[in-house]
Amino acid sequence: MTTVADAIAATLDAYGVRHIFGVPGGGSNLEIIAACEARGITWILTHTETAAALMAAATGELTGTPGVVATGLGPGATSAVNGIAYAHLDRAPVLLLTDAYRPETHDFITHQKVDHAALYAPIVKASDRARPDDVSDVLARLLDRALTAPLGPVHLDLSAIDAGKPAVAPATSVKKAAPALAGDVAAARALIDDARRPVIIAGIQARDNQAAAALAALADHLACPVMTTYKAKGVYPNGAPRHAGLFTGAKTEAPWLADADLMILYGVDPVELVASPWPYEMPVLELAQAEVRPHYTAIAGSLFGALPALAEAVAGAGQPANWSDAPAPQVLPDGEAEDGISPLAVVRVAIEAAPETARITIDAGAHMLAPMALWPAKQPFDVQISNGLSTMGFALPAAIAAALADPKRPVIAFTGDGGLAMCLAELATLARHDLDVTVVVFNDAALSLIDVKQQQRGFKSAGVRYPALDLALIAVGADLHAARAETEAELRAALMRAFATPGPALIDARVDPSGYRAMFEAIRGGPTQATQT
Repeated sequence: MTTVADAIAATLDAYGVRHIFGVPGGGSNLEIIAACEARGITWILTHTETAAALMAAATGELTGTPGVVATGLGPGATSAVNGIAYAHLDRAPVLLLTDAYRPETHDFITHQKVDHAALYAPIVKASDRARPDDVSDVLARLLDRALTAPLGPVHLDLSAIDAGKPAVAPATSVKKAAPALAGDVAAARALIDDARRPVIIAGIQARDNQAAAALAALADHLACPVMTTYKAKGVYPNGAPRHAGLFTGAKTEAPWLADADLMILYGVDPVELVASPWPYEMPVLELAQAEVRPHYTAIAGSLFGALPALAEAVAGAGQPANWSDAPAPQVLPDGEAEDGISPLAVVRVAIEAAPETARITIDAGAHMLAPMALWPAKQPFDVQISNGLSTMGFALPAAIAAALADPKRPVIAFTGDGGLAMCLAELATLARHDLDVTVVVFNDAALSLIDVKQQQRGFKSAGVRYPALDLALIAVGADLHAARAETEAELRAALMRAFATPGPALIDARVDPSGYRAMFEAIRGGPTQATQT
């Protein structure tokens, strides 16, 4: 007999799912765990549903297959909201499975009852209920929706009673048709023909090898600089002759763009950009998988479809650009650290010590400026960061997901002490699975990014500082290798030991935050501009 849980497991298997993340309740989760384990789909027990949802989202991004998070009803379901909001705003394909009461009980049950579909409606692409007669089709439609650009989360409610009932035959194959090209090709080519100093901005939709190769060919043909958004860092390799740094929609890219006469957005989603008025006047050509509106600026021309096909459609247009006098990418200021290690020095030492194949995850906060500026990303997903939602508590769950998705590549999680504290129990998850992850904590006992904004607005420091935690000691308690570093020499020695020793590790780096304001204003501008974001 094929049960509803069996049908769900078979459909997930057909879509390439290998892990489910969550904290099980006593309802349908139990049938789901058993059915999935029978098909080699492993349940990864986490300590919070928020972290589970972030792990599922990072898995979806890295693998291109849906990440799956499963929760109990009531508090389990509500606790996953922040992770699903990440999947929504950072465009990750995710399936949220929530345990639920059957509809016929709704007239008398109140205990732990929450309308999950209503709760998640603003941040999922679709929501449905699992039924024995059509669960496979319903789930396949949801997963296809999650995998359709712009990517995002979907939701399925499932009751414990239904999970064990007989179901129709499960889905056995997955076929995804390439999106058809849409838009005015002639108009797009004309914009390129008229440009003499174009610049390409690569974004979140370009994070696959085919799209990256097509981008490189287009940049070579136009002989123009390429910038990437935070999410697309590595799509065009750092250190490549035409690489011009990061694009945020703020100050840092101004040297490149002052004289540009065409901006080509290659797979850029508006959710990636800084929330401020558009500062550029040159026409914008949009090459994207799908239209996402509203946008920060009026678009002069648009083509939609698979990015390699779009690049091919405009191939041959234009002529080699005149960028011989273009300025070098901006360098962040790096002041002398008086008490601890400077944030830029933390990243430089990590680059020197890390294995060449290491990928990184980055938490939200002032510390993110240094690794985003310095890390030498060579390919898509060398760097993972929360940008659309910009949530703290991201780096550690994302690192766990990355190590599970590709155990051969070591992972470094760069996080602030505030962000790590939000998911601290997941250090035990990291240790339990003995993953090759090194957590580097920028420990300054403060919410430094908010502290900078508080300084800019002339307020007295309040509400942004913590008592310092001994995070190395806490990590030892979670069964990790750990060390505390107060100098660059101590940090270098600790990192070398961590990378030479199998298993997870944590480095508690005591940093001097005094340089954060200058770094932040170099990227976002002075107080008037920066406090808008």
